[in-house]
Amino acid sequence: MNILSALLVALGLSMDNLAVTIASGCSHRNAISQTYIFKVSALFSLAHFVMFSGGWLCGAGLGRYIGAVDHWIAFFILVFIGARMIKESRGAKEGSDVCLLHSFKTLLALAVATSLDALLVGMGLAFTAAPFWITVWMLTACVFVTSWTGFYLGAFLGRKFGKVMEALGGAVLILIGLKLLLEGVGIW
Repeated sequence: MNILSALLVALGLSMDNLAVTIASGCSHRNAISQTYIFKVSALFSLAHFVMFSGGWLCGAGLGRYIGAVDHWIAFFILVFIGARMIKESRGAKEGSDVCLLHSFKTLLALAVATSLDALLVGMGLAFTAAPFWITVWMLTACVFVTSWTGFYLGAFLGRKFGKVMEALGGAVLILIGLKLLLEGVGIW
């Protein structure tokens, strides 16, 4: 596995994260502070780093147990948060931030849900000639950049289209959860 392959793996693993941060950014109709975006981007990056590294260290032995349920865990987390987002978008006043996605517990749940696939990819790549440090650092950097970008894009869309984008963001989280579930059970 060369550097280009490691970059493609990193980009692939960060796409769900990009969609989640766009949806999360939609809940901010007021300006988002740079500090907040940095902290959340760092949290998502750290989750991917830990999951990928843990997967690499555990190898295939643990993979058959986690691989059997990871898609269900991600599905329930994303559907729950997406449904709450849609519900709260209906009750939120125009121009106010909805605080559902601002809590640390919710952001941590999203970080874990979007990084479960990194755990399995880490397990799989442990048995290849993939360079661990290059792959994990590219993954961490890609997740950080996509998180940062996703928040800005989501915030822009949230300010421009208001509650509609927030409800759409919740629907996107539900669709990502459904996609992960369908992939996990072998339908997709």
